[in-house]
Amino acid sequence: MAALDRSLLVVIVDVNPAMWTAEAAGEHAPFVPIIRHLCMFINAFRALDGGNRLAIVACHAGKPTMLIRADEELDRSLHTVLDTALVRVACDAPAAGTTATSLSSALSMALCHIHRHVAPGAREERAQVLVLLATPDDPAQYNSVMNCIFAAQRAAIMIDCFAIRTSSTFMQQAAHMTGGVYVEPTAQQELGLAQLLITLALPDRACRALLRQPKAHDVDFRAACFLTNQLLDRAYVCSVCLSIFHHGDIIECPACRSRFPPPPRLARKRAKRAVAPAHGGPVIGGAHAAAAGAGSSAPRPAL
Repeated sequence: MAALDRSLLVVIVDVNPAMWTAEAAGEHAPFVPIIRHLCMFINAFRALDGGNRLAIVACHAGKPTMLIRADEELDRSLHTVLDTALVRVACDAPAAGTTATSLSSALSMALCHIHRHVAPGAREERAQVLVLLATPDDPAQYNSVMNCIFAAQRAAIMIDCFAIRTSSTFMQQAAHMTGGVYVEPTAQQELGLAQLLITLALPDRACRALLRQPKAHDVDFRAACFLTNQLLDRAYVCSVCLSIFHHGDIIECPACRSRFPPPPRLARKRAKRAVAPAHGGPVIGGAHAAAAGAGSSAPRPAL
């Protein structure tokens, strides 16, 4: 193929033990067969062009790990390298009860690796990110994940996501905004995950325009509150760091420590003083006092 067909693929694999254990697998395919399907997809990607490069990032609740770099030559089979490295990283992960995967850190590492190996503005090589996700979203990472999505959109980097045994609002937005695909394979489809990956994630942007790709319906674009981690329909935004909050009574932003003037409060209506007649009549207040003053300067007699 021509040089214009070269690509750089960064694969992010979620190896969080909390979701890949045998108890959590249920009727779905276990971890090792999923890696075999991934190896078949990667081999197909490398077979398209001899100049295609690959990088693999493993992420869990702790710090993500770069397993294979784009400038690294594999001296062994890909399956042997991945099978050994991913199992080792999964064993070194934090406790299995921790379900929050550091997805934002993995995306940041992938984007930095792409910008390190692809010159800015260079058109001789395309970049793509594939995410194999197995854990639900962590609302506390909303700001950092959205910043990664905006950076990928700016750099024309497609983000594809295959959410296995879970659902991800963050990755739905990432695929929608960057032109990628978002798929939630069923238990039956996981048995043929390699075919699904090759069919949907292997074509480049130009080829996808000619194919009937799965369209994202009902993408949830709601933002998450920085304090409560709840999805909001309407929110308040910090003008400095763009953090999102569910109320506007914030004097200091918890994210960037920027201070703001207190929100304006509605002026309290002054309570109208009661007016007492001079001849011992009943107390007149409110509208009655105003009417008495408008009709005559003398107080109204008691009835």
